Amino acid sequence: MARQSVLLVLSFGLAVLTGCSDKPTPAPVRTAYAADGPSRAASNSDPAEDQARQQVLATYNGYLEAYITASAAADYRTDALKQYVAEPLLGQLLNNLFNMSRSGVHNEGRPRWSPTVTELRLGDDQTVIQDCFDSSNWNAVGGKAKPTAQAKKYPVVVKVKRIKDRWYVYESTAQRSSTC
Repeated sequence: MARQSVLLVLSFGLAVLTGCSDKPTPAPVRTAYAADGPSRAASNSDPAEDQARQQVLATYNGYLEAYITASAAADYRTDALKQYVAEPLLGQLLNNLFNMSRSGVHNEGRPRWSPTVTELRLGDDQTVIQDCFDSSNWNAVGGKAKPTAQAKKYPVVVKVKRIKDRWYVYESTAQRSSTC
């Protein structure tokens, strides 16, 4: 059970991503996250799209920061995730944290990520982020946590939606059969 919890925690959700658009895909905005914060990429010509991309990336970064903090203490009572995450992902993350707490497992270290907004549909209040998540320096410890043979650096596809003028991550799919 602890191994399943650890795998689930590290994958940031189980939902399968599908989607398409008949609109052209906008130019990606990359943000490389490091200890000193995200770097800014060149902006597009549409200020509304630029602003939305920056808000979406800030939401994604906030979600990961809140999750890193909560998983360091296996704090399933955290309210910080609610600022950035919506259902169904919110429930999955809180359940993962509960299972970690019950199993005596927590995360140590710090992952790295480098998200790119690959699809932005302002009319539908939806966006897609592709990320290369690196958990090489972020590990589950304590309890019955055992090292896994899964990839430590892998692609993640994330869906974000706007609800009442605020962006929320609601789906995250780790593609552990690939590396990036």
